[in-house]
Amino acid sequence: MAPLLTPAQADELIRQDLTALPCEALPYLSALGRTLRQSLSADRDFPPFDRVTMDGIACRSSDLSLGPLTIQGLHPAGEPAPAPLQPEHCWQIMTGAVMPSDCDTIIPVEELSISGSLVTVLESAAPTPGQFIHHQASDCAADTELLTAGTVITPAHLGLAATVGAVELTVTCQPHVTILTTGDELVPPTETPLPHQLRQSNGPVLLSALANWGVNHSSTHLHLPDDLTRTTEAIESALSSSDLVLISGGISKGKKDYVRPALESLIGPPTFHGIAQRPGKPLAYWKPSSKNPPLFALPGNPNSTLTTFLRYVRPALHLLAGSPIPEPITLPLAKPLTPHPKLTLFLPATLESNGTLTVHQPQNSGDFASALSASGFIEVPSGEVEVTTAAYHPNNR
Repeated sequence: MAPLLTPAQADELIRQDLTALPCEALPYLSALGRTLRQSLSADRDFPPFDRVTMDGIACRSSDLSLGPLTIQGLHPAGEPAPAPLQPEHCWQIMTGAVMPSDCDTIIPVEELSISGSLVTVLESAAPTPGQFIHHQASDCAADTELLTAGTVITPAHLGLAATVGAVELTVTCQPHVTILTTGDELVPPTETPLPHQLRQSNGPVLLSALANWGVNHSSTHLHLPDDLTRTTEAIESALSSSDLVLISGGISKGKKDYVRPALESLIGPPTFHGIAQRPGKPLAYWKPSSKNPPLFALPGNPNSTLTTFLRYVRPALHLLAGSPIPEPITLPLAKPLTPHPKLTLFLPATLESNGTLTVHQPQNSGDFASALSASGFIEVPSGEVEVTTAAYHPNNR
């Protein structure tokens, strides 16, 4: 195995290799969770007219000193601008209506006394010209960029697309991800394991992690025996049909760890194999080439598999989607922590309501139970000095 990299060095090697996948046009209601690849701009001023924001009356302020006003008619939302207003008259107006061009004052209904067609302004009212008017283009002018390329589309963004008439959006194609898990000791979750066996969990974890990220209809999973020929055949098939390959297990130095030999026979040595970190030290990565898509070989212990997915594969998915990689947040620890002298530590942690992080110390890299209550994980670089803050990676980003 080559000398161990730091996590930052591994990041640099991964990020210099990966570019966004091709894009496609989708109906906007099918684009939730996808990454926008073409900016979205306002097709007209917003609001497109001076918009009334209160139910009440619209009038000229100069008429208010002349006594009660006469209602000229009702001007509701959704109607064009009304006819010119007669002297000493007003419009009964509704929220969302076009502000009449010859009026300058809106008085809410709560500040009025209405008797038939006559309106008196209450003495407690203080009408101010210009109040309760949402002026044309005050939100944005026509052609203003509203969403930039690289935005991950949320429900609010779809509402914005509907508002500007963008009923088709250009987004990144979803990657087809093949997940290969390994291990003769593992049986499907539906089976009852023998005393020397375990139920296989890494495949479901990776499938659900991809679905949680938004890759929910284009992932496949195959579990492999510890056999060089079968491993080589499965990897060869995955390389030819995938945009990203994830392998869990079989990447260490054991006698039946066949992932690296199989891959080297197909596409050569890895870009790197081994990072000075815990968990996930044996992580390996093959950069994309004419022969293969990007490939991550994750350690097989459950905690290692999930942690290395979140720390390295999730940012790679952002790169493939053409979206920015979220940066970790530095937050205080509930209790000081002693770093490892040589390894970066990834530890499950819970963000508390007071803004501090409670760390859950796993017993080993196979301990998945300690992370169940965690909201993310922290990254603690190697060192000798006790730390009171750490970089926090939320699970939901």
